Amino acid sequence: MINHFPLYPLILDYGPRILKTWMIEDQQHLLFALQHLSRAKEIMLSASQSILAEMTAAMVEAAPRLEHLTLHSQSTEFVLPRSFLNGDAPQLRDLILTGVSLARLDPLLSSATFLVSLVLERIPSAAYFSPTSLMAHIQSMPHLQKLSLGFLSTIPRPGFRGEPFLPRGQIARVTLPALTQLVYQGASAYIEALLARVETPLIQDIDITLFNQLTLRIPQIRAFIRNLETFRPTRTRIGFAKTSAHLIVSGQRPSESPDISLAVSCARLDFQVSAMVQICGSLSDTGVGADADTAALLLSVEEVTLGFHQTSLPEEWRDEVEPALWRALLTPFRQARALRLHEALAADFVRALCPDRSQDAADADADVGGPALVSEELEQELILPELRHTVVLLNDDGVPPISAAVALDRFCGARYRVGRPLTAKLEISP
Repeated sequence: MINHFPLYPLILDYGPRILKTWMIEDQQHLLFALQHLSRAKEIMLSASQSILAEMTAAMVEAAPRLEHLTLHSQSTEFVLPRSFLNGDAPQLRDLILTGVSLARLDPLLSSATFLVSLVLERIPSAAYFSPTSLMAHIQSMPHLQKLSLGFLSTIPRPGFRGEPFLPRGQIARVTLPALTQLVYQGASAYIEALLARVETPLIQDIDITLFNQLTLRIPQIRAFIRNLETFRPTRTRIGFAKTSAHLIVSGQRPSESPDISLAVSCARLDFQVSAMVQICGSLSDTGVGADADTAALLLSVEEVTLGFHQTSLPEEWRDEVEPALWRALLTPFRQARALRLHEALAADFVRALCPDRSQDAADADADVGGPALVSEELEQELILPELRHTVVLLNDDGVPPISAAVALDRFCGARYRVGRPLTAKLEISP
């Protein structure tokens, strides 16, 4: 067919949707098709490392018509040779490499100045590249709309001689005029260095996952988000799962504000909460020296959701988090009027948020027949002072556990006794 049909552009789809298991005939057919690489418009290839090595070794000619390239390694990470496509794909629009890395970013990226989407995922330490090297290539891509980077390790390859991620002194900034989506997974130092170098006036979707570390310093992430002109967050969701915790901040209407997701990969619940405390504290800049602009990042949030991606709290997670951590997590949201809380977390949160003097306040209620007056000291200690509504999110069965019901009743009673009554209800978790 290839030999006898007119010189139509070729689409070579050997991706996972089409081909699950490779046969000898499949390899032979693709090798024959790759003899006509100059006609290829799209190439999608998902295979084991050995087959990838054989196929890419045959792809040494330039691909002047190629617009879409997807390479996916089904097994271990694979590094493309510098001879791949002869380093020349001038019409390339979409480059997606998963578990497949470039030995060096040039010459292929140097020729792909019309890229719209650049996705480099599961980058091994053997193919580590510096933020400066990346910026040197993407600054010549004015049409780039999506940039996605995912590293497998925090440690660069042995002998890596890249510059410090954040060198001292002034850093030249590059504007990516068309970028609307930024996805990242890796060490915080790398994304901090990258964001210190870019300006993205049209960004709408920010999805950052950080590797776990005891101390998270994200001043560049905070500055990057603060500089978003349309960032007016009204809702925040903090979710906990088996291997990660995430913070999602959005506006009342998706079209009015960028969606921002910040996650941390870690398994222990106390590490997850600690990471979220540091991220929320940094975004709200609750530390010494905070100014009005930075403090407003989370101050405008009206609804906070504390989600949990399991039906119940694992036994090994019970009583794992100090009450002070839970309190610190919600401290930045001083203007929040609604709290949505998963049933698995209800007991721990109420234990942390109920004032220690609740019994004293109850005695005062009995004396005066109404809510106790709030002392100035207690007012300062009160978490979520503007809270008016609480929702406990139930699992699919819709039956609240006794611990959650008791916790909700205790929480409402404690708020009433300090002069901060609220409404409460139960709701099926979405």
